[in-house]
Amino acid sequence: MSTTTRTRARRTAAAAAVAMLVATAAACSSEDQDRPAPKPSTSSPAPTAHPTATYSPPPTMPTGKPGTPKGGLPKDVDEKDATAVAKAIAEVAFTYDTQLDRTRADAQRRTARWLTPAYAKTALGQPVAPPGANWDQMAAHHGYTTVTARQAHDTAPAGTPTSAYRQFEVTVKFRGRGSWTGPDEHWVTWLHLTRSTASSPWRADSMRVSA
Repeated sequence: MSTTTRTRARRTAAAAAVAMLVATAAACSSEDQDRPAPKPSTSSPAPTAHPTATYSPPPTMPTGKPGTPKGGLPKDVDEKDATAVAKAIAEVAFTYDTQLDRTRADAQRRTARWLTPAYAKTALGQPVAPPGANWDQMAAHHGYTTVTARQAHDTAPAGTPTSAYRQFEVTVKFRGRGSWTGPDEHWVTWLHLTRSTASSPWRADSMRVSA
């Protein structure tokens, strides 16, 4: 048997092995396709597919405690002003306090008052995974954040009395016990706000975040 024929045979055997694992037909070489398929022995049981592996998501984290984070929350937000509402959402979404919060999602939940009911249900109703090493480090120092949001301007559809687009550049500073500081984070947020009438309060129905 030539080297080319032996190589082709090995590849065909590997393809057949993969095919049995997923219980699908294997792709065969042109040489194998010309051969008649051998009939299975009546004394051998038919091959069965292996069960499909399932993914187990991490357990959902519990929510934090109510209260005002050490970094503060915006006060007296003019809900008839789309810019004021968008800025409040952008700031609150990144204002963490590990004395109250279990994950970053707790800060996001504090924005619910300025979201449409449908968006709040979608955005805040997702399972929350453990926050990771950076959060654990901040929590070890009783850390919290202070946030500033500066309005930016990007190409966006023109607003109307009931629809508005706002963009903010957000700077997040991490502080903690014993003069601990973490590296700053910088984010850009794009929000679409809506209201039912020109005299109703503004609510966000979508928010996009990018580093």
